[in-house]
Amino acid sequence: MNHRSTITRYLTRTFLIRVLSVLIALSALLQLLDLLDAASTVLERGLGAGGLMHYTIIRLPMVVERIVPLAVLIGSLSTLWTFASTNEIVAMRSVGMTPYQIMGALLPAALIVAIGHFLLADQVAPRAERAFVTWWNETALPDEGADDEPAKPVWFRLHGSIMRVASIAEDGRRFEGLEVVDRDAAGRATALMSAQSGEYVDRVWRLTGVVRTHIGDPVRVEHDDGMVWDVSLSPGNMVDLSKPMENISIHRLIRIVRGTWAGGESPAFYATRLHSTYAAPLASLVMLLLAAPVAHGMRRRGGAMGSMALGTVIGLVFLLSAGILGSMGQAGVLPPLIAVWAPLLLFAAIGGAIMVYVEG
Repeated sequence: MNHRSTITRYLTRTFLIRVLSVLIALSALLQLLDLLDAASTVLERGLGAGGLMHYTIIRLPMVVERIVPLAVLIGSLSTLWTFASTNEIVAMRSVGMTPYQIMGALLPAALIVAIGHFLLADQVAPRAERAFVTWWNETALPDEGADDEPAKPVWFRLHGSIMRVASIAEDGRRFEGLEVVDRDAAGRATALMSAQSGEYVDRVWRLTGVVRTHIGDPVRVEHDDGMVWDVSLSPGNMVDLSKPMENISIHRLIRIVRGTWAGGESPAFYATRLHSTYAAPLASLVMLLLAAPVAHGMRRRGGAMGSMALGTVIGLVFLLSAGILGSMGQAGVLPPLIAVWAPLLLFAAIGGAIMVYVEG
């Protein structure tokens, strides 16, 4: 029993070190390429070496979050191939550990990576992206903001209504050109409202130049020079709408899906993103499963390099399939549940089937 606990600690330590090493290497490479593209802009803004360092650090969580599954795949393949090539797998079997127990010993380490990935995607990356966008806009030169094209209106949904705002202030506390279409449960328009402008004062929105049209028989039109707009729309929500973020926390996604936080995309988009946030960390467990046959039998069927290549190809196909189906779910072509969870379950089954096959 002591032998097994020692082996488990050894496996966990080696796996985590390999995954972390690959993660650092890939992150450094991607950060370098990104920095080479943005360095001239940072220096033109007069930010100097400190600006380059700040740019690198503040963008790091967004880069790391995207490559965790790939790092787990490469780290798992490297770890298991090393164990097999040095006959450490044979030594583990000699103390009575089956191949499935060996993979079970690696499972806690993979869970640690999955939990870290979840926290990074849900808490760290959204905050880092918002901080980066704010800093990037604040340090922009006047001529960088010059644009001959007029500002595009912002469309969004809230409480089942469809809304349009012509322009939003930087702090989100004022907007111009509001149009609202209220709908019933069947999606039919029941009322229209327009306002020249709105301002957030004393925690409420105050509208000016309001025109309300009640659709019915007969149609009623009401004019109001000013009114309080009772809606759960905060200045922070307005900033998110004017400058949408790619990374969104689970709490925010749930509020958008429930209709208590305005979102500029379709309901299918946010539902798919919500499922993806839950499913993405589990990709690390699938990657470990896809790499498992490297240590237990694939080496006898084409050599170590062939087994490494096969594991890499299957893992990349999994990432590609998940990306394609996820995009289809966001576009509303597939139900979010199928778009997100189908590739995860399918490749988990493929990895399990291969492992059972090679182990006889």
